[in-house]
Amino acid sequence: MKFKRSDFLAAPKSSIPVDLEYCDPTGERFVNTPVQALPHCHIEGTLHFDGKSKVVSSLHYTGTMTVIDSITGEDLDVDFETDSRQEYSFDPLIEDDDEEEIIRVFKDVIDLTDEAEEAIAYEAPMSITHLAREEYPQGEGWTLISDQDVIPETKEEDPRWAKLKEFKFED
Repeated sequence: MKFKRSDFLAAPKSSIPVDLEYCDPTGERFVNTPVQALPHCHIEGTLHFDGKSKVVSSLHYTGTMTVIDSITGEDLDVDFETDSRQEYSFDPLIEDDDEEEIIRVFKDVIDLTDEAEEAIAYEAPMSITHLAREEYPQGEGWTLISDQDVIPETKEEDPRWAKLKEFKFED
């Protein structure tokens, strides 16, 4: 997942095709993200070199990530598909507010690992479960609901607040 400046200088039409397999079965690269592991990910796309100092990556990711089920706490495999685009510069950058984020490359080596991990982590669902609504946990006097469940509105007044109606407040 590393490309040297010399690779771009030698590439025909200043473009390098990318076709890589990436995995992280232990999830050690995805600390502080919902991703627990990355058993499989295919990365394809191109790296375009402008002939001077800038490289633009256009990558497409497809694969499977392991996340934690929001209700049961079990591991759950989720398929994903996403794209990323990033600009890199071999030369020092001049501060300009109008420019997009450009990553400064040191030692003339572009490492696509950080770009890939960021794109994959953004695709991780914040909340997911494999349970059907009928299988949600419930107990005596309570039931787990979803934000998609329709909850009937009740106009029943809380008896703890009833005493406040006796007071006359000044405006």
